[in-house]
Amino acid sequence: QTTYLLGFSLDGATARPAFLGTVPGYIMNQYSLSVYQGHLRVASTVTSTFPVWTQQDAELPQDDQGFVIWPRPIFSVNNTVTIFEIPTPFDVESTSTANSNNQVLTQVASIPSLGKEGERFTSVRFFKNICYAVTFLRTDPFYVLDLTPTDAKVLGELEISGFSSYLHSINDDDTLLVAVGQEADETGRILGVQITLFDATDPTNPIQLQRFVVEQERDVWSSSSVQWDFKAFRWLPLPGDDVGILIMPLRVVAYDRTDKNAPNFDGFFTYDVSRDGISERLSVSHVRSQDFYGCYYRANLPERSLVFNGNVTTMKGHSVVSTDLDTGEQRWKLDMLKPTDIRECNVWLF
Repeated sequence: QTTYLLGFSLDGATARPAFLGTVPGYIMNQYSLSVYQGHLRVASTVTSTFPVWTQQDAELPQDDQGFVIWPRPIFSVNNTVTIFEIPTPFDVESTSTANSNNQVLTQVASIPSLGKEGERFTSVRFFKNICYAVTFLRTDPFYVLDLTPTDAKVLGELEISGFSSYLHSINDDDTLLVAVGQEADETGRILGVQITLFDATDPTNPIQLQRFVVEQERDVWSSSSVQWDFKAFRWLPLPGDDVGILIMPLRVVAYDRTDKNAPNFDGFFTYDVSRDGISERLSVSHVRSQDFYGCYYRANLPERSLVFNGNVTTMKGHSVVSTDLDTGEQRWKLDMLKPTDIRECNVWLF
């Protein structure tokens, strides 16, 4: 498990290789990488399962019937934030192979072993010399890291239930963050989409200011594409002290498809968010519950929201809807064409 890091020097339309490096493990997404003041910071995870036995092993334990007794696999995870110094750009054409070896990323610091046993990164964000990281297996340690190259260390930690998949700064000094993820019980079982407001004004003592859980019913499943498609997240700041509106897609599905009164929902929710609380503002449905298993084309719209002149326009699935952001009144709706051939039919969700 190795991630290769390649840097390029850009000169107009020309790109030349500038440096090369590696980091153990894999990265989650674009937010796992950050460049600041000549340093590259990388959040990576290494997963291992051991012991690993092969047929060539000399002595394998056997039971009374001669069958091999395989050991119970042990799953190991190591989460690390690594800091590299970026080499000075050089002229590729005039540099010998020997000298080009100097263009390898140099590790100057690292913070290893983040998270408890078995936990892995679910979200990471870098802001200047501060990094916020979340790991999860059964609980959600929220870390605040100091990434000063000469003294990288963990500043603070907060342990709560559930986990965050996306972290979004909502103030100028990046100490107040809105997080979208999932709530979970003490065993790690996912319960439902949650929105959290973290305050890291004191980096040695981060706190959870507010939390809002969409639903926690055992027979209902909820999710938001914000957890993996960060462009689906919309933050609309309002006049005031760290106040705004969160707009995000949300899907709620009941496991019982035969129940016509099941609380199925697919659309967008908007929330008022402040230090004082998180509350639902309005919802925008893109399909009726009884139409979840209707006839639609396989192609669907990306989940996005746009705000113009007090109206929020949302795209999702097979429709576009414009809604007054204050009153919740629908301005207009556009439904995509449906198949005329039943053989081309797909349900709404897929």
